[in-house]
Amino acid sequence: MTLSMTLRSVLFSFLLFSPLYLLAQSEPIVERLHLDSTRASHIHWADSLLSAHYRRLTYDTTYLSRPRQDFTFKARMNTSGNGIHTTGTFSGSPFNNHLETDHHITSSFGLTFRGISLSLTLNPSRLSGKNHNTELNASLFSNRYGLEASYQDSKDYHGSTLLNAQRSDFPSDVVTSRLLNLNAYYVFNPRRFSYPAAFTQSYLQLRSAGSWLLSLSCLAGEISAQQSPAIQNPAMHLRLGDLGVGGGYGYNWVLPHSWLLHASFLPTLVVSSFNRLDVDGERKKVPYSFPSFILTERVAIIHYFSEQHFASITFSMNNSLLAHVHDLRMTNDHWRLRVGYGFRFSLR
Repeated sequence: MTLSMTLRSVLFSFLLFSPLYLLAQSEPIVERLHLDSTRASHIHWADSLLSAHYRRLTYDTTYLSRPRQDFTFKARMNTSGNGIHTTGTFSGSPFNNHLETDHHITSSFGLTFRGISLSLTLNPSRLSGKNHNTELNASLFSNRYGLEASYQDSKDYHGSTLLNAQRSDFPSDVVTSRLLNLNAYYVFNPRRFSYPAAFTQSYLQLRSAGSWLLSLSCLAGEISAQQSPAIQNPAMHLRLGDLGVGGGYGYNWVLPHSWLLHASFLPTLVVSSFNRLDVDGERKKVPYSFPSFILTERVAIIHYFSEQHFASITFSMNNSLLAHVHDLRMTNDHWRLRVGYGFRFSLR
């Protein structure tokens, strides 16, 4: 990252977060400028409402607490990737394909004010033209429920194919995909167990606790393969729409010396499938095949150097294990690793 890009990022962050600074300093500014107006009362009202919502006690204070500071700044390096593994038969010949994308590496900087976060993400390889993939992520983590969404537009799958016991390289310009992963959870023990303590650090886990979880998963999108004489494959287009329902378990271990370890596993069984397959322009029926699964695994490691400074490593993976027509079985994997550093502060 160049110095000019860094300066632009700092300036953009200042302009972006200056309203939060004014909100946090609303009382001193009002007193200093003697603002006795409707606007000043609205600022006070919004600040009081946000503070009351953030500090309300909906949890067991023996197990959970809120950070004392209002602001949290985080810098993170993010790495992610996709993989597709297919097995089946084509024209009576068995095949086995294993494909993956190049790693998607970005840097992000975020500021959180009483649970409300804004962030700026930079993708050096995208800016330089070396990476043509696009990934968008959004998440909402609370103690009782949460939602995580990830969209990937991938164009550089590469790997190998095994056809009639002969292995060859898979051309990188054959397969493309546009996939959306949605995962939602519901926590049965929100007063003692906190997902945000592990993944957003908006809560502090004081004692070890776990919870059973209810989960809903969805995989939607399309995977396309152009015809290639090198691997003797037909042109294929698979549209996906799979909905899974299930549950699992998550646990936060509070370890000595200010360490927090999180692990959770949420398997879901596909109960509704709306898939369509076109091969060389001919549409094939894709009946639901039992069993098919969508799995979500998460791991996090947090270390607090002090009350204000911490480091984090978080990892999440989605695995879709789907069975389709003509003994075709497909596994789609999407994973994301984040390494970050954060510190908390207040302006009052």
